[in-house]
Amino acid sequence: MKPNNSLAFFEYLKVETEAKWAQLELNDPYVSVNPGTKWLPGLSEEELQAFEKEMGFPFPEPLRNFYRTMNGVDRPFIYTYDDGSITEDNRFYSYPRDIDRIRDKIEWVYDACRITPAIVKARGISRIFPVWSHRFMMIDEPGHPILSMHGNDIIFYAFTLAELCRKDLVSTHGVRRHGEPTVRFWYPGWRKNPKMPKCRRRTGVMTKWLRGMKKKVLLQHRAKG
Repeated sequence: MKPNNSLAFFEYLKVETEAKWAQLELNDPYVSVNPGTKWLPGLSEEELQAFEKEMGFPFPEPLRNFYRTMNGVDRPFIYTYDDGSITEDNRFYSYPRDIDRIRDKIEWVYDACRITPAIVKARGISRIFPVWSHRFMMIDEPGHPILSMHGNDIIFYAFTLAELCRKDLVSTHGVRRHGEPTVRFWYPGWRKNPKMPKCRRRTGVMTKWLRGMKKKVLLQHRAKG
C-alpha cells in the first residue's frame, strides 16, 4: 500500500509491522525489536483531546490518525552493545505513559538550539513533536515534514509521517530525493547545512592512487605524441 496519512494506511501498517515482528528470532544481535511486539490500542477522541491539551497545541490530522490507530508498543526495544551489555528503551511514545519523556525530548532540542517556547511563538517558528525516538514532526509547517533532531544535529528525514513509517518500520530506506523542503530556523536546506553531506558525482571504485596512475599514463602518451 502506498504511504499516505489516512487511517487506512496506518491500520495497514499496524498489521504489517506486527506480522513482521512476530517472525523475529529471539536473541538476534542485529534486531532491536522484541520478537512478538504489538502495538497498543489507539486513542479515543477524548484521549486525543486530552493529549493535545497536555501538549498545548492541536495535532495535525496525520498525527491524529497515527494515534487513533496505535499508541506506542507493549514491549521496550532491546539494544545489545559490543561489550555484551544490554539496555532497554521505549522507542515509541505512548500517552499518558510517556508524556514527560515527550516534553523532555522537545526541551532537549530547544536547549541545544538555544531557543525557548516563548521565542518560538514570537518568531513564528514551527513547534515540534517527537513521533518516536528523535524523529520530529514539524507541527506548523505545510505538509508537516519530519526532521531527525538529535540535539542540534538536524537533518531532513521524510516528507510526511506516512513516509517516515515506511522508512523506519518497513525497511525501505531510499536515497535522498530532490525537492527537500526548508523549515524556517530548524532546517535551511542541505546545501546550507554543513552537517548535511553534499551529493557527489559517482566515480566508481577507482581509488585516488589509480586515478593518479591513469593521469600519469595519459601524460606519458601525450608526451610521446
